[in-house]
Parts: sequence; C-alpha cells; structure tokens
Amino acid sequence: MTKDNKNFFKKKSQWSAVKDKLLGCYIVPYFQKVLTTGKPILYVDCFAGKGKFEDGNPGSPLIALKARDHCLNTSKQKNINGKIETCFIELNHASELSLNTSDYRRHGALHVISGKYEENIEQVLSNKQGSNIFLYIDPYGIQALDTSIFDKFKAYGFHSLEMLINFNSFGFFRDACRAMGTNYNNDEAFKDLAELVEYDPANVSTSKNSEELLTRIADGDYWKDIVADYSSGNIDGYKAERIFSEEYKKRLKQRYQYVLDMPIRLKPGHRPKYRMIHVCDHADGCFLMAQNMQNRKDELFTNLQQDGQFSLFNHMQTISSSIENDIITVGEIRAKLTDQIQSTNEETRVTKFLANFANKHGILCDFKTLHNILEEMEKAGKVEIVRSPATTSTGRASSFWEESKEKHVIIRRR
Repeated sequence: MTKDNKNFFKKKSQWSAVKDKLLGCYIVPYFQKVLTTGKPILYVDCFAGKGKFEDGNPGSPLIALKARDHCLNTSKQKNINGKIETCFIELNHASELSLNTSDYRRHGALHVISGKYEENIEQVLSNKQGSNIFLYIDPYGIQALDTSIFDKFKAYGFHSLEMLINFNSFGFFRDACRAMGTNYNNDEAFKDLAELVEYDPANVSTSKNSEELLTRIADGDYWKDIVADYSSGNIDGYKAERIFSEEYKKRLKQRYQYVLDMPIRLKPGHRPKYRMIHVCDHADGCFLMAQNMQNRKDELFTNLQQDGQFSLFNHMQTISSSIENDIITVGEIRAKLTDQIQSTNEETRVTKFLANFANKHGILCDFKTLHNILEEMEKAGKVEIVRSPATTSTGRASSFWEESKEKHVIIRRR
C-alpha cells in the first residue's frame, strides 16, 4: 500500500534541488540536439508528483516543460512546434499535476496519466518506433526499479533512448542487510537516510520474498555476496555501497553502451547517500551528461563543501578529485588516456573518445584537463589531433575542442 506521506511535497529539499538541477541543465542541450534529427521526441516523467512544491519551487515536470518551451522558442528550425511530446505518470496527485501543467499545453501534446509507472510505461512507449525517447525515472521507492522492464525498452525500435534514474543505492544496501539479517545500525554510512524521504518505501524483512524483490531490482543476487563481506567486517558501508553500485552499472551496461553515475549528498559536508544514473546508447548523450555531471560536481563539492575555495593542489593542477572525491594525479589520468588510445581504433572522434573514457573510468576530472593532456601527448608525438576546418577565418590554426555540425576533431593514434 502506498505510504501516506502528506508532507512529501510541502517543501523542496536541497538534495531534491540538486537532482532536479542535474535534469534541468541536461534537458536543454538534449532537446536542442535531438531536434536536429528531425525525429519525434517523447519526454516521460515516470514519477511526476504534483509538478511543483507547496513552497512554490518547480518540480521535475515544470523544469522539463520550461526547457521544452525554451528550446522550441529559440530554435532556428522550421515547423518544429509539437515535435516534443511530453507525458507525466503519477499515481496519487494526477489532478493537481494536470492543474499545475495546464499553462504548458500550447507547444504540443501533454499527457498526464493517473497510475503506476510499471503498469503504464509499456503502453506509453509501444507505438513510438523511430522516436527519440527520454525517461526521467525518479521513483518513490526502489521497489519500482524492476530491471526486467528496461529489457523490454530495447525491443521497441526507438531512434534513441536515454534514461536518467534516481537510484537510492544506500537505501538498497540497507534493505539488503535487513533481508539477510545483518546489523547495520552503528554504521555511519546509513545514518541520515531518514532525510532521504521515500513516498513509497519498500517493505523489506528477513524473508524469501524480500530477497526476490531485491534480486529483481539489482538484476541478480550478487548483492548477497557483498552483504556477506560487509557482515564479516571485510568492508564498511561506504565500500559496500560503492561495490554494489559498480556491479549494478555493469548489469545496465549489458543492455546499454553508456552508463554514468553521480553520487548526490543530502547536505553540504555530508558524504553521498544516493546516485543519479544516466543510461544511453549514443556517445553524444554520454558526453553531454559527463559535462553536466562535471559542472554539478564542482558546484556541490568545491563551492559547498570547501566554501568556494579550490585546494592548493587543484590550483597547482597537479592532482584532481574525481566525482567520487577520490584523489587522482595527472600522471594517473595520463596513463589511463594512453591505455585508451592504444586500445581504440586508429582514429576516433574526440566526442566519442571522451565519452568512452568517462564511461570506463567515471568522471575523474573535467574535459579541459583531458584536452591539455592530449595536447601534451601530441607534442610528444604520441597522437595527432586533426581539426576540420583546420584553420580559422583569419588563417590561424584551429584550436577548438567542441564538435558541431560544422566542426570536427579526430584523435589519431601514432
């Protein structure tokens, strides 16, 4: 039964604002990019809520609709009104959601579906062959994240599919401990999770049914071995969550080519408590999201946790902190880039090259650092960087890194 959580939409929390900013800052370039394909676009918010909070802050539906309108109003393409269809699935507050989104119906089809995501999503997508699909999956509880549903999406023949998933990884592992009868009460990793309010939390106990539920969510029972290691004291809660998240991403990568994730903190100074996971099959989508995650990491970690002060090491550009706050040296990043160059095709578009790097290693640093290292490697004769056009309008050698319809950058192995 759905939990009666009357205060869930009363005030927008800081951690909710962070995840919505990740969505909002990505969806604009996403819409701009896929509009150029000329294919229909469907944006689906699978757990849409009321559309806005009682304190006046916008929820994810209004954030997406404002992004849609901005892109349609500023696009130079012709006859694109109505190219972006939006669908919002909501079980408990569909009438309020309809009211809060009523001002956004002039730019194309806007559907509000009263019901459960898992009972409606297949029907919503069943006739969208050849379309660009974006799913924002921010569930009220982890029990809705049945990975078998993700398998079905691949058979629909979309032109492209991207998903941004809010995954309560610490909540999952806490429930996994409950299911296996493992005590976690004194572990700092699972403190403060009560602040991460779930509207419909999973009812997990030490039972076979709970184990089966968690296995469906995780796409396998590998989580049991992680709990056993944790129970034995071989790893702490933070390490356990990280191992589980890596394994979960491996399962997603069996279905989709690119999987990125970003740990999210509940408050400044706190350690991460859940993850936003982005899934797609296109290098451009992975590249755009990696840039977005880099920017959000800087806002959350540098500005909030360090009071806006860069560390001495970052100032000296000798080391960097990854999106997981791991310290990594430029030498280590250079070694990983070298390995990738040696293992890739003789030449690769820079967007795809950097997307593959982020997909394999996560967000280790910003792309500017990678650009600088690649330029050093070119001077050392290890790679060739080929730009088209090769010169600027004034005859100077081109130095751009961002690709577009008119600009291309190739990384060529030597």
